[in-house]
Amino acid sequence: MRFGLRIPRFASSSVEAGPAPKLRPVLDGSDVVVPNRWKIAPHTVALVGRPAVYFQIDVHTPRIGWGWFAIPSARLVWEQDFGGHLFIAITDADDSRATIVEAGPLNSSGTGNLVPYAYPEDQIADKGIVDFEPIVIPPPHGMSEEFFAGLVRTTQRAYDGDQLYRAVEIPFLRVGRDSNSYAVGVLLCCGVDPREIAKPKQSMRWEWTGYPGTEDPVHRANFGAYIGTPNKLADDVIEVAHHDEAGGVRYVVVAGAPNGKARLPDGSEIDLDPLGRAALMPDDARRHGLPTRHTDPPDQIRRRRRFPENPSPAGAEITLIVDERPVPLEPGTTYRGRVVERHDGLGLARLRTSAHDVVLPLAELGIELRDPKRVDRLLQVGTEVTLGLRRDRHPALRAHGLDWFVDRIRWRRIHLPRTRNVVASAALGVALLGALAWLVRRP
Repeated sequence: MRFGLRIPRFASSSVEAGPAPKLRPVLDGSDVVVPNRWKIAPHTVALVGRPAVYFQIDVHTPRIGWGWFAIPSARLVWEQDFGGHLFIAITDADDSRATIVEAGPLNSSGTGNLVPYAYPEDQIADKGIVDFEPIVIPPPHGMSEEFFAGLVRTTQRAYDGDQLYRAVEIPFLRVGRDSNSYAVGVLLCCGVDPREIAKPKQSMRWEWTGYPGTEDPVHRANFGAYIGTPNKLADDVIEVAHHDEAGGVRYVVVAGAPNGKARLPDGSEIDLDPLGRAALMPDDARRHGLPTRHTDPPDQIRRRRRFPENPSPAGAEITLIVDERPVPLEPGTTYRGRVVERHDGLGLARLRTSAHDVVLPLAELGIELRDPKRVDRLLQVGTEVTLGLRRDRHPALRAHGLDWFVDRIRWRRIHLPRTRNVVASAALGVALLGALAWLVRRP
């Protein structure tokens, strides 16, 4: 009597489901266009999810029989999805085809740069391998559907590939970004507020680890985008331009009271969304006299590398506004001061030091420092903090006074220890074991 346990491929990938899939990196800025198998409506930007890796066990039992008594053979196939893959699908007026925006590792071994990629998404969808119904991403308030779709496309074309691919199993556990980081990074770079990205509903498949990387998006600087200097308008309204790598205006965000109105330099008024924002397209902004000033590209935008052989493990440095000039948050630089202003609609806070006035992008800072909730908690008006970035790109945010004590006893995210700490601990452990062995073996 024999029982069979067959594991044809314990860890498999959904890209193997398509017939003779053609996988290729897209390094020339071209669009990947496939049949619209997801039935996405015209002029739509949608977020689509599918399994990335799954486990499968195939168990067979033999037929057991003695004369008229028999137990037939049985087969049990168990499959479990480990983690999901997100990509963006865009349709025009002709909804028979869709443009796919997604990323993957440069090398088939899962190593190298995180780059735009062409997976056989239409073939995979034909097999019914999908996690949830496509999530429609509406354009930010103030943008047209056509402009928003075009902005997503041009954002992918501007990506520099200076980012090491690393599959992220647990958010922020280690420095590295994956394909989900790329998809979410593209959307955030196009004016989408992370609070407005809907969660999947009517899930058809369940992922053990969800969609690693979604909380750790690629920085906007990797797409050649940066924020300009914020300017105050009338009635506590603030405007800030978002620029491309040549200094051109991608769009202008105007922010004020939630569901309120904003008076613009030309005297007109516009409505703001529930977050107190409106994102104006360049032509509309120009007609209203915006932006009120131009901001030149920071150093990390000027020195961008295109698909280098040695990509950065953490991607580009984020942009701060120091004394009304954009500068990168570089390792070795620190700013100590007090938070004097904060605007949640724009996602910005102002830190006043003894020598500088620093504007901080809260969302990107929370990502870079690997703990968004802690960053949000500490960067409140009145808190004195020291902000920096260590050479290994680990967190460098410290509160002072009573806030330091409260911060130390609060829960914070767990990260993998730094390499030097691991090496030092291992060396110390070996030394102690050696000393113990020597003491035990002494006559």
